[in-house]
Amino acid sequence: MHTLIRCILYTAITSLAVCQTLDIETLERLVIENNYQLLARAKQINIQHGKLSQSRKLPNPVLGFVSGSGADPETSGMISQTIQLGGKRKHKIKLSELELEKVELEYEKLKLEKLTVAFQLFVKILHLQELKSLQNDRISVAEELLISVSKKVEAGKLSPAEHSRAKIQHFQEQMKLNVLNTELERVWISISALYGGEKTSFDYAEGDFRHIPIIARSNILDNSLAIKLAELSVDIQRIAIKSEKAEAIPNLDMGAGLKRSDVPGNTFQIGLSISIPIFNRNQGNIQSAVFGLDGKAFALKSVESQLMSEYVNIKKELDLLYSETTMLKEEIIPEAQNAYIIISDGYLNGRFSYLDVVDAQKMWFLSRSQYLDALKKYHYNIFELNRISGNNNQTTFKERSNHE
Repeated sequence: MHTLIRCILYTAITSLAVCQTLDIETLERLVIENNYQLLARAKQINIQHGKLSQSRKLPNPVLGFVSGSGADPETSGMISQTIQLGGKRKHKIKLSELELEKVELEYEKLKLEKLTVAFQLFVKILHLQELKSLQNDRISVAEELLISVSKKVEAGKLSPAEHSRAKIQHFQEQMKLNVLNTELERVWISISALYGGEKTSFDYAEGDFRHIPIIARSNILDNSLAIKLAELSVDIQRIAIKSEKAEAIPNLDMGAGLKRSDVPGNTFQIGLSISIPIFNRNQGNIQSAVFGLDGKAFALKSVESQLMSEYVNIKKELDLLYSETTMLKEEIIPEAQNAYIIISDGYLNGRFSYLDVVDAQKMWFLSRSQYLDALKKYHYNIFELNRISGNNNQTTFKERSNHE
């Protein structure tokens, strides 16, 4: 007896250790901290910090030394420094600062894309869990119907064929549950891959799947990371034009030194040199940079147009899905349930046939399944809307909305 109790306790403790519940906030943390692509992109930020630091360095001075030989040997030494003119250093620093900002934005954009995929997989898990619960209800209803049919067959009121039909339906419902379990395992594997795991220790997702979140209705693209990146590319190209124009201005080399020979006394030397921009005034690179600015501006307009089109389409889809979920929840499902109760009760009293019961049952469960499918699509579109708008909102399954 004591051995049995120890085995039961061990099994319970082991199950608690292995099985864990995943919520959307934990999922977000796992993806940010462990996704390999995000970790690689974070290294790019460190690299760009190094480039920015290097861009602020002044060019090193040059020390020259010459020693002669012969009847009148001379020894001279000179230290020279390049003076960058035209704001070259300033533009180079500014470009490095903007490139750092761009890399940081690219990281945030990639993070939001990975989180969107993770959140949508999370929605899929919640949806499958709801379908499993619905399928268990179907199995229970099929089992109750099987029991009722068995009693009527035993009483000689129904043909044994009806019992076979009910039994087959019961088996089919159990097979559908097995399919759902397999699909759920596949999604768990997919979601764990996003945070570097080959398999997951989680076995249940926690979230209010039936909660309909509020939709942002104004300034939807103000925080769009894609638009910010496109705008930043335009700014970078403008600075690139200034930098190319600055390259047309030659640098100044200044030097000072000392010359020593057999003649008593030392000779001080001062040097100054500057190239004459006759043949090369960097015209080609300047022209190329100007054309590049036009291209970046067109790309910005394209991104804005594409995202606005996506927003309008998603918004229309969300409005349609909201109407669908409301009608299913408040009208269709209650009516279908009521019809099933009336027909199933009438079947037991001989007023309806077995097929009438099956049809009513299918209609009831189909409407409930449609409701869950519409909720899944609604959440999918919400996260897609958050992605294009730059809104990382992981509280979707934590708060109640005014719609409910």
